[in-house]
Amino acid sequence: MLSPLSPFYCAHCIHCRLPEQSCICSRIKSTHFPFKILLCCHSKEWQRNDNTGQWAMLSSRDIKRYRWHRKAELIQPLLDLAQYSIAESSELSSNTLSKPGHYLLFPAEDSQPISTLEQKITHLWVIDGTWQEAQKMLKQSPWLKSLPKISITAATSQFVLRRNQQGLATMEAIEWAIRDSEPAHKSTCNSADILKFNFDLVQNQLLDLLR
Repeated sequence: MLSPLSPFYCAHCIHCRLPEQSCICSRIKSTHFPFKILLCCHSKEWQRNDNTGQWAMLSSRDIKRYRWHRKAELIQPLLDLAQYSIAESSELSSNTLSKPGHYLLFPAEDSQPISTLEQKITHLWVIDGTWQEAQKMLKQSPWLKSLPKISITAATSQFVLRRNQQGLATMEAIEWAIRDSEPAHKSTCNSADILKFNFDLVQNQLLDLLR
């Protein structure tokens, strides 16, 4: 990130992180999700202007973002465990796990398709990082590992800003989790469509700036 003292620096919007003259915040559509989204963001992704987890936050107040740490009590900003009913104590571990309804979105052999869940999702945890980063974060975090995992329908990523990265972008994964959770529910489809609209809006604006 350029210093404000650099002659090449220009002011950026603190929300969409685009140059102020290219800000798209007024065109972002807002929606409600069928469940809360909790993002565990890798430190390398925290300030990137092409981080789609940040884009997703522009779309809804039902999403919160935390800087990941292998120990849950140290993730930043401080996680209000009481608010999310995750544990009886101030620490998360495999022995102090949540009430029903908390799931981790992660493709693995022990993941259950989200469309087959009988238990209603109340909070969906999403690892926000590259595929390599996400694998390391899960491996190093007992509290993340202990969450029941769910998976989504395979889809092709439209995240052309990072063509060389594997899997869906974070915002795309959230979109498909919402679509798969209640595919026949009109409001659910509408929320997913709004996420797709906002994703395309921000990405296309960034691509225009790069041309």
